[in-house]
Amino acid sequence: MLALASLALLGGCPTPIDPNATAAKPKANVIDENDPRVVRDGEDLYAAEVVERAEERARPHVGSDTPPPTGLGTGKPDESNGVCRLYAPKLPDPQCCEAEFGFDAEQVQRACGLELYLGESFYNSCGYYFHRTGVDPQWFRASFTAGATPKEAVQSHDRRLARITKNDAFASEPVPGVDGALWSAHNGIRWAFLPGWDRVRLLSWSQDACSDQAMAEVLRSLIAAKQPPQGARRLGLVPKARS
Repeated sequence: MLALASLALLGGCPTPIDPNATAAKPKANVIDENDPRVVRDGEDLYAAEVVERAEERARPHVGSDTPPPTGLGTGKPDESNGVCRLYAPKLPDPQCCEAEFGFDAEQVQRACGLELYLGESFYNSCGYYFHRTGVDPQWFRASFTAGATPKEAVQSHDRRLARITKNDAFASEPVPGVDGALWSAHNGIRWAFLPGWDRVRLLSWSQDACSDQAMAEVLRSLIAAKQPPQGARRLGLVPKARS
């Protein structure tokens, strides 16, 4: 900058300014599932290159006898970490979820008629997986979301789904029999926004995994679950609601 200023003074005339250099930069576009840079995995959107790298690590190498790398919990439940029952269908090197959401695996298994709790893993949100004979692992995903209340939290969600569905009237609705909770559905996926803790919780799941009637029972239990104290240790390897 000093060198440019000196040259301007020596030349006796002002340095021309490129108007494009000072123009405001346009804001980045909002990314949704129509963007080729992202791919859908369940109810979540991920950067395509991240998923491609994960799939490449899991894919057998042509002409090599070396088996594909699989971390503990990939494709098979594992409890050797001593923290959680770890499981992810294909993701290499899955990790336990750090946060609690009031999710109770035994209660969900019983209410939804699922046969076995396979385990959990974290990938942008916490995934809980269950076995049901004859189908792919059934999943539920939990996370915290912005907004002081479920009513505030659903606003951006509903706007995004309105764009995706091309339905300006798209809106989450109250969950029947579950005070304060709101939910919506699209393409076989349900999202529910839950009150009761100091942060709004978002639970999503495949509608094949559980009926709406049974999920209303699950959501009531999630709302009734006590929020863990700051720094509290897990109750066990399998997620359990605090009472």
